[in-house]
Amino acid sequence: MTPADLLVVGGGPAGAALAAMAAGRGARVVVLEREAFPREKVCGEFLSAEGCTVLERLGLLDAMRAAGAPRVTSCLLADARGRSVTSPLPSPALGISRAVLDDAILALAARRGADVRRVSVAAPLVEDGVVRGVVAARTGETLRARLVAGADGRRSALQRALHPGIGDPLATGDRSWFGIQAHLPDPCTGARGQVELYVFDGGYAGLGPVEGERWNLALIVTVRTLRACGGAPERLFRERVLGNPLLAERLAGVAPCSPWRAVGPLRFNVRRPTSHGALFVGDAAGTIDPFSGEGTSNALRGAELSLPIVMDALAAGALTPALARRWSRAWRAAFAPVSRRTRLLGRLFEHERTAALAMSLLSMPRAAAILPRLVAATRTGR
Repeated sequence: MTPADLLVVGGGPAGAALAAMAAGRGARVVVLEREAFPREKVCGEFLSAEGCTVLERLGLLDAMRAAGAPRVTSCLLADARGRSVTSPLPSPALGISRAVLDDAILALAARRGADVRRVSVAAPLVEDGVVRGVVAARTGETLRARLVAGADGRRSALQRALHPGIGDPLATGDRSWFGIQAHLPDPCTGARGQVELYVFDGGYAGLGPVEGERWNLALIVTVRTLRACGGAPERLFRERVLGNPLLAERLAGVAPCSPWRAVGPLRFNVRRPTSHGALFVGDAAGTIDPFSGEGTSNALRGAELSLPIVMDALAAGALTPALARRWSRAWRAAFAPVSRRTRLLGRLFEHERTAALAMSLLSMPRAAAILPRLVAATRTGR
């Protein structure tokens, strides 16, 4: 078959946004996504102001509002004792489920001419040290392109094939981290319009509104904590999450209205923006601690930042070494410092004593103004 200009592996926010942008510039784009959309995803389902501006430039922001995405204008942080600090966000954000958001962006890519296929990738096709395409799982079909963009998430098959040590850890230990998520019905107790972060014994919880009169509850917990609760998310919710008195008050009488979903073990770190002539975006290039609430926004902004490099690579016929260096520098300048800083902040709030100390500092006069930069606007709040 005739090679595509751009082959995007992964149809999540980063891959679909890049595909839509490149197709809008006239590139022949093929998107390979192994899952059927719409689909649920373990995620905080919060889109900061920066992510909203990318959606606006894609022409999708009004559609997300029409789908019922609540406007988020403030944030709250509470330690394990229930002491809290609140602050307005510097710019409005959105709460939107990944089922709605991802489906909308991938559909936009298809409308702009991208060929979206439900294909699982088995391995990259490497010739003379350069990724020239991919090999599909099950069928063994070879798909080629001038440029391959890996947007296949934190467990990127492309990254693992090229660098086996990259990505989330394969082994699970007591100190490993897992993400757990469920939706809750909104009992109208006042959290609409606010994203909230609660520290509890063994982890922390993010609570925020999404469309459909629901809350998204996303947990980051250690395996030790999960095992202490018999490996059952419902028991974890009752015994640990609701151990935070303020959150227990907020969720009094509320039970999940969706199944619990989990992902892990997790590793939050900077990875490789390019390798072997392939370009990586989203979690395939690096993952940020969910403490920041910036993961989805980073994926969208990363796709946008990569577009000039992608179009130059297509004009050159490949991602040249100079273009690879250019993308690595651009990605690291935009995301590496905040990824490392947010991981340090996440570790600070993983422990009750250090979290209490931080809360004491944030409770000082005028110190609450720092909160949006820590919780929900790490980059846009600067």
